[in-house]
Amino acid sequence: MKEQHKDQKNQNNQEDIIRGYSPEVMRRLIGLTGPYKLAVFITIITLIAATTAELLTPILIQRTLDNYLLRREYALNLAAVEAGKPNRELADKLLRQGKVIGPRLFVPINSLKNLNGKQKEAAQQEGWLDREDWYVFQATSAEAGRIAAQYADLILSSSEWHAIKVSDRNGLSREERKQIRQNDYKGLTRGTLQYLGLLAVILIFTFGQVYAASWIAQRVMADMRGFLFNHIIRQSLSYLSKTPVGSLVSRVTSDVGTIAEFFDNVSTSFLKDFALMAGVVVVMFMLDVKLTLVSMAALIPTIILILIFRKKMREAFRRVRSRVSAVNSFLSERISGMSTVQLFDTEKQSARDFNIKGEELLNAELSQIRYMAVFRPLIELITSAAIALVLWYSTDLHQAGLVTLGVLIAFVELIQKFFQPVRDIAEKFNILQSAMAGGERVFAMLDSAERIPDTGTDIITCADPDELPPEKTSQCGEITFENVHFSYIPGEPVLQGLSFTLPPGTTTAIVGATGSGKTTIANLLTRLWDPQQGSIFLDGQDIRGRSLADLRETIQPVQQDVFLFAGTIAENIDLGTGLDEQRIEQAAELAKADTFIRRLPKGYQTEITEGAVNLSAGQRQLIAFARIIARDPRVIILDEATANIDTETESLLQAGLDSLLKNRTALIIAHRLSTIRRANRILVLGHGTLLEDGTHGELLAQGGVYHDLYELQFS
Repeated sequence: MKEQHKDQKNQNNQEDIIRGYSPEVMRRLIGLTGPYKLAVFITIITLIAATTAELLTPILIQRTLDNYLLRREYALNLAAVEAGKPNRELADKLLRQGKVIGPRLFVPINSLKNLNGKQKEAAQQEGWLDREDWYVFQATSAEAGRIAAQYADLILSSSEWHAIKVSDRNGLSREERKQIRQNDYKGLTRGTLQYLGLLAVILIFTFGQVYAASWIAQRVMADMRGFLFNHIIRQSLSYLSKTPVGSLVSRVTSDVGTIAEFFDNVSTSFLKDFALMAGVVVVMFMLDVKLTLVSMAALIPTIILILIFRKKMREAFRRVRSRVSAVNSFLSERISGMSTVQLFDTEKQSARDFNIKGEELLNAELSQIRYMAVFRPLIELITSAAIALVLWYSTDLHQAGLVTLGVLIAFVELIQKFFQPVRDIAEKFNILQSAMAGGERVFAMLDSAERIPDTGTDIITCADPDELPPEKTSQCGEITFENVHFSYIPGEPVLQGLSFTLPPGTTTAIVGATGSGKTTIANLLTRLWDPQQGSIFLDGQDIRGRSLADLRETIQPVQQDVFLFAGTIAENIDLGTGLDEQRIEQAAELAKADTFIRRLPKGYQTEITEGAVNLSAGQRQLIAFARIIARDPRVIILDEATANIDTETESLLQAGLDSLLKNRTALIIAHRLSTIRRANRILVLGHGTLLEDGTHGELLAQGGVYHDLYELQFS
């Protein structure tokens, strides 16, 4: 049954990882950016600007090449075009675009790109389309006019334009070519500057987009960690006791980190990739429809490859995450239990087990790498094949003058831009997969609200005990348990109908065998747990009617296992309440901790190491007493508080406790009966019920359970 439960748990974990995309998780992830709408808007705007500039670069290259560096025109018979050659619609368009020089109409080469090779050959045979290309230049400069006059047999002229065959132009001297192509040189210069400007725009807006996206990712990560920590510290002990600490830490650190990486790398990348791919297709159709349709033929194998790869990578990713989890669990367990490993001489066996798990992780990683190693080259192959297909198809078109060299170069660059996002799909898919799994686990934790209800608003104030009349030692601090039933596990009761009343200003000890419910009373009184039945009253008021903050300020426990945080001794006494130095030192003096603290190298500013290993158990307990004394509560709970203190230290502490407990209600839970002899009252518990009630002398005289416990310890 245990193995079956373990297998089911592993299977459930794997199902969480297998899920590649969850619309609900994605919706909640996007919702995290709500407070940062301006940053999201900036990210989108900069992304659009950078993508647009990136799409404009091949268009600019094509136009610069075709309009300036490689510019040439067709020469058509003007009368034939006016008569409707090759068709009325195209003829009217050519008449609007062309330049009339004598009996010829000169039009850009791309004006006839919709003709096929046979139609163009027929036009040349009919004589209304010249077989040779021409070059048209403006008749504005005196030097251009001189050259036109000098080569009147080669150059056609009008009042605004001159035209010369490209072959004849290339036969001119270098200086003459330079003179007639002055506008081309200016256009090339202008195109170069525009290209540099586009690169600058891409640089600036890409920086803005990356910075804004990273800023959002970091803010979301900080918010989520804050949400999770605030959520965890408000959960009940029931939830915290059944949830592994490693799981909680993993949610706050690694899972939130994968979500931040999603916002940083994947979300904006997906937007940019889709915008870039869609924009590339639009630009390609604008340049040439036929070449675009030929290029799109490469999409079929690409889509098939992505679908196959997606499935394989999902399985590989699941294996990697499963193996990583196994290695982390093994490592955490062995390091935590290293003393046991060394004492029982199992270092070699542990090393062998770790190597096995490491080998499994290595194989899973290598499997993932193999898929990556196959996918990327295949995408490169498809990209190259698409380019080769376009070049092959356009060879005859280019030779026939139906496709310009600028268009071909632009298509090659556009195809590369189209497949560039596909190359990175593997990495982005992994990040998306991690973010979905991490987001699902994080939101599942946030949705699990197992906390003690904090709906109380009543606050009771008490007068200063020093201001009370002599006949009244205390005004507040009466504690009443009324028919309290409680169990940590259903069906296994710890307290069964427990009822008692502690008068204010008295010290009451609770004794009993292990498991009798002594510590449970302290937990219920501070509302770390709530009873399933019955009520607990403080000064006649149900403690559930008071706010948790007020209740826990009124009742302060000192536990056996003292936890000290990283920081100075003064900070551990203060615990963020803002006490001044004098108050801290006074509390330490009253707790008899001042003497040993001042002997430390830096006194109250001595740093406490991890686990407080630089302090003894007794010293840690004295610091815990100083914490309570500094807060001056009305009710004090000492839960086995002297178990780790030696007899000499305990005698010193007792003097401080006498003044601390004066006029305050105190509840002392202890196995060592010597620490409770001076209690005003002793409650003896057994199996969650009250067995005996009285003073030390009275209970000894009864000869009951307390008498037997006393005899066992002091016989």
